Amino acid sequence: MARREVMSSVDRSWLLVDGPTNRMVINGLWIFDEPLDYPRLVRTLAERMLSFRRFRQRVVEPTGSLGRAYWEDDPHFDLRGHVRRIALPAPGNRAVLEELISSMVSDPLDTSKPLWEFYLIENYNGGSAILGRIHHCIADGVALVSVMLSLTDPTPEDSWQAPPAKERKGGWNPLRPLLRSAAKTINSAVGMGEALLSEGMETLSNPSHLLDLAGQGTWLAGKTAGVLGKLALMTSDDRTVFKGNLSVTKHVAWSEVIALDDVKLVKNRTGTTVNDVLVAVLTGALRRYMLSRGDDPTGKEIRAMVPVNIRPITDKIELGNQWALIYLTLPVGIEDPLDRLFEVKRRMDAIKRSPEALITYQIIAGLGLVPNEIANKIKEYFASKASAVLTNVPGPQQKLYFGGSLIDKMVFWVPQSGSIGLGLSILSYGGEVTVGVIADDHLVPDPQGIVEGYRAEFDLLHQLALLPDTEEIRPPSPPEGTIPLAKTILSEEKVILSDNGVEAEPDLRDPESVSEALLAEFLTLKAEADRPSEETDPEPRRCHAQTRAGERCQLRSQPNSYYCHLHQGRVAVIHHDEAQNENRD
Repeated sequence: MARREVMSSVDRSWLLVDGPTNRMVINGLWIFDEPLDYPRLVRTLAERMLSFRRFRQRVVEPTGSLGRAYWEDDPHFDLRGHVRRIALPAPGNRAVLEELISSMVSDPLDTSKPLWEFYLIENYNGGSAILGRIHHCIADGVALVSVMLSLTDPTPEDSWQAPPAKERKGGWNPLRPLLRSAAKTINSAVGMGEALLSEGMETLSNPSHLLDLAGQGTWLAGKTAGVLGKLALMTSDDRTVFKGNLSVTKHVAWSEVIALDDVKLVKNRTGTTVNDVLVAVLTGALRRYMLSRGDDPTGKEIRAMVPVNIRPITDKIELGNQWALIYLTLPVGIEDPLDRLFEVKRRMDAIKRSPEALITYQIIAGLGLVPNEIANKIKEYFASKASAVLTNVPGPQQKLYFGGSLIDKMVFWVPQSGSIGLGLSILSYGGEVTVGVIADDHLVPDPQGIVEGYRAEFDLLHQLALLPDTEEIRPPSPPEGTIPLAKTILSEEKVILSDNGVEAEPDLRDPESVSEALLAEFLTLKAEADRPSEETDPEPRRCHAQTRAGERCQLRSQPNSYYCHLHQGRVAVIHHDEAQNENRD
């Protein structure tokens, strides 16, 4: 029997949200000014990428609705079945490449094999390109960037050279690349981009530290109850051109590069961060696109779902998903670019003081532990509250080589889930910043309009920053009494109701126990928000709470209450913690 290992609940959650209108596949593109050699591409992947066992493993789904999924070594693994070559049709320019990639990104990966594939695209502007497609269940964006960088070298002289076949003795050794030049590259890849990382979305309240606190007993904190309530009561996003029914066709585009030094000039002049500037510029680009489609943005906002990395930047390369989720509302209704930038900063700063990333991480992990029907409902609920996925991944600060050839540009496209039809991806590489846009054909048939607006918005902001003022432009000061970082407040109440109605405390040493409990808490709050009125409820005297199985509780509600004697105490704890939190603030 092939070797197996249990798939984490977070990784499995990505399998559950995969669908025909939105494939949970991260697509990345490397562009070269010269042709690449296909045999050398295959040999390099064999020596470096396959040192990560996950790329030789396929997924085995559970037979029942509550079983565990597994990673299993593929007994028929053939590297060449995952690495293909394509000749780009004439004239082999950018428009043809965009059309080719757009036709490929909606294709599902073969679930009978490891969930990844590479394409060598030849005849692109006299050079070539590599398109990599990797399912999100294998790893998150930050981990995959590190993996891809482990395939590269800082100079062409350091590039890996395949030894002659006669010198290779014995079987293939998966540790060989880690003991040779790849080890140096992998180690350097971990440290790449740390300067940007310190200013990006990844530093929101140090979520990894919050996760440690959760494991030590930070249960149902006042802040936690508030975040759960916010998520359960979240209204739908404003109706714009970015919301609507999805097709199965996607279009991709990418921007011209912007010098990172120019972005830093703007952030230094305005007292913001690199991330604030880039998000504000993208917000302006979305506003321009709305106007071009006759959609008046006045008074409107667009909510973006933002993945947040929670892995420490000093960790070795480790596959799997260690990310959380926040909602960021983009102020597309603000016309003035500086006012828009300062409003984005204000909202980003508020998120940095919130444990929202911790809570969503645990809820996402919980999706892999509940029946698929419940997971799908929660997935649809969260996706319905946003119009876009927005991600910022820091890359290396110097340009790199693959197989001795210089990688001129790097682009990637983030997957969307549920009913979201727009993905926005920011990537820094070699002192340059590029934005990738992937959009549903029904909603945004011309994503090139967004990347053109992105360039125009940045040029405008850059010109404003260069104005010959004697004083720097600064955002308004925060009001007095603003808490610089949200405190995690311990709660002594730890009540969980099992399916049979017996009270039980979660084992806070077990991350899955915490995930299950937080997910159950969220479902209870959502059920309270969605409960029908007495006029429409066919069983008005039945408890309105939901069990872990997603079913309505069978017990009778207490007098003058919507809940039975078991669930009533639990709801009281939530409201008590919220009140205590308000008093502390």
